[in-house]
Order: sequence, then structure tokens, then C-alpha cells
Amino acid sequence: MEILNVKVEKETMEKIKRLVRRKAYKNKSEAVREILVDHLREHPELFTPDIFGEVLSRADKKMSDREFEKLAARIFKGPKTAAQLVGKERER
Repeated sequence: MEILNVKVEKETMEKIKRLVRRKAYKNKSEAVREILVDHLREHPELFTPDIFGEVLSRADKKMSDREFEKLAARIFKGPKTAAQLVGKERER
């Protein structure tokens, strides 16, 4: 495991401490680690730019519509649809 030093707001720290006191987690490190892992798992759309290189390389090879749809489904796989992601960005 790697060490990550992070500063959080006092209110956030109090919430984490409450979780530990309630025995939801063994300690603050475990709480932050599990919450972070869960968040990243629930939001794969945060990593879509990592896959765009693959899209571009395949597009250069004249990808068929069906191949594009399969790849797009893989890229945007997650709890939110593409429409929801676009709508969220429009709210900003």
C-alpha cells in the first residue's frame, strides 16, 4: 500500500471519526481508503480520458458503427448513462 497524506475539513474529519466510533470501520485510514475505493468504483467515467487513445487508434482503422458502439458501451459503462453525464456537465 501507498501512503497518502490528505487535509480535510474539520466537519469531514468529525464524520470519519463518528464512523470509527460506531465501529463501521476499524480506524480512520480504513474508512478513508474504503470510501475512496467505493467512490472510484462508482464513477468509472472519471477515467474515460485514459481510454480515448484506444478510441483514436481504432478510429484511424475505419471502425465500423457496430465496433464503435461496443467500444462506447465499454467506455461509458457505469452507474450513469452518457445522457446523465452530459446533463450533469450542462448544470455547471
